[in-house]
Amino acid sequence: MKGHFSMQRFTVVAALSLATMSASTALAQPFKTPSALIEALYAPYLGNGDTSERDAFFSDGLTGLYATDAQKSQGEVGAIGFDPVINGQDWDIADLRVGKTEISGQAAVVTVRFENFSTPVTLRYSLIDEDGNWQVDDIESVEGDTRWTLSEIFANAQY
Repeated sequence: MKGHFSMQRFTVVAALSLATMSASTALAQPFKTPSALIEALYAPYLGNGDTSERDAFFSDGLTGLYATDAQKSQGEVGAIGFDPVINGQDWDIADLRVGKTEISGQAAVVTVRFENFSTPVTLRYSLIDEDGNWQVDDIESVEGDTRWTLSEIFANAQY
């Protein structure tokens, strides 16, 4: 009986470890190019709609801004009341176009254009290379009546 329990426990632990490794490996894969990062970032918006892993695309600095905002907002809606990746709360993305990447050392800028519910959206992504892994460091809306920069929204937040 004792050997059966140990083998059963080993099987469960091995299965859980394999599942955890598979999930974390998908997220831990570095984005070798800015375009690869942007394409992976938008994939859920064009596919299954599961954007819960979006933070895996953000730089340490941007992740820190979100964490500070969550702490300061004390469970209420923080400084960002919309999804900056789509410049809205809901989405029906069409005609996604990733512009040419401008790279300067460890920084890059990529302009993304698409239609969200038939409304044109243009976003400029500032990316940084963190140890061989391109990450979103800031997002700027450069079209329409409401223009914003994500880092400025956090900086100007009043709690």
